Amino acid sequence: MTWAKNMGKKKFTRQQLYCLRNEIPIDILIENLEMPFRIEEGRFRFRCPLCGEFNTAVNPETNLARCFRCGKNFNTIDLVMLIRKVDFVTAIGYLKALLENNQTKCDPQESNTNRSENQPTHIGNILESIAPVHMAEPPRSRQSVHARIEALEQKVELLTRQMVSITQSLE
Repeated sequence: MTWAKNMGKKKFTRQQLYCLRNEIPIDILIENLEMPFRIEEGRFRFRCPLCGEFNTAVNPETNLARCFRCGKNFNTIDLVMLIRKVDFVTAIGYLKALLENNQTKCDPQESNTNRSENQPTHIGNILESIAPVHMAEPPRSRQSVHARIEALEQKVELLTRQMVSITQSLE
């Protein structure tokens, strides 16, 4: 299914949404949205659109932005909706245009053509697609346990948003 057809139907495949969330680096999107940002001690910081603080960071591996003060995670779609004050479909259109303007290739077709879009997906596959788990060795300190719990909370939050989005698209 093409992007244009999806824009009219307001339905997007999981792969299309994955591309838009992951193929546009979150720090580049923050700059494109003209959000205030700065580099502190070699780290990219942006002003949180919710609390206004610079106690933030971006994670290039997961392509997420996080505010540590208010505890909110943002993906590319979230940021466009919040900053431009638009709905989900309009945010997707903005990101699609940004992808095309940067001449980034993102194949919107499902990578597994044998799989039906309406067929259930194992929760482990969904979690891996959100943010791969890198648990090579057990935690050594209370801080690493806290970091692991925080990472799991982020994954659950993203999974919840995906499930709400899927449920809404089926209605």
